[in-house]
Amino acid sequence: MKILLIDASDTFRKYLSERLRAVPGAMVVGQAGSEEQAVVTATLCVPDVVLADVGLRSGSGFDALQRLRSGGFKGTAYLVTTADESEYGPRCVEAGIDGFYDKLLDIERLLQALTVLSTAPKTWEGARIKVV
Repeated sequence: MKILLIDASDTFRKYLSERLRAVPGAMVVGQAGSEEQAVVTATLCVPDVVLADVGLRSGSGFDALQRLRSGGFKGTAYLVTTADESEYGPRCVEAGIDGFYDKLLDIERLLQALTVLSTAPKTWEGARIKVV
C-alpha cells in the first residue's frame, strides 16, 4: 500500500512515517508540505492512500485532496489534522474524502484503519492522476 503524506510539519511527517512502519505492507512513497507539491508528487508516485493536514505551507490539504479526486484519484483519502471536525467532517463527505482523524488523539485509530485497509482484498487498481 503506497502512502503519500501531506503536512506542513517535517517533524510530524517523520513521526507518522515511522508509525506507519507498523502497518503491514505500508510504504511511504512521497511527502509534501504544500498543495502544489502534493498534487505534483501524487501524479508522480501514484499513491493508494493520501493522508493530508488541512493547513499547509501554501494552499490547503483539503483543497489538494479535492484536486486529486477531480484529477481521477480513486484511492483512499484521509484528513489527519487538528482542524475542527465539526467544520471539516461534513465537508469531507461532500469532497469525497474517506475519513477524518485528529492528529493528536486518533493516530492509533488511523493506524488500525490503515491495517484493515492494507489486509483487505483489493477490488480496485490505482489510476493515473491528472494535474488539475
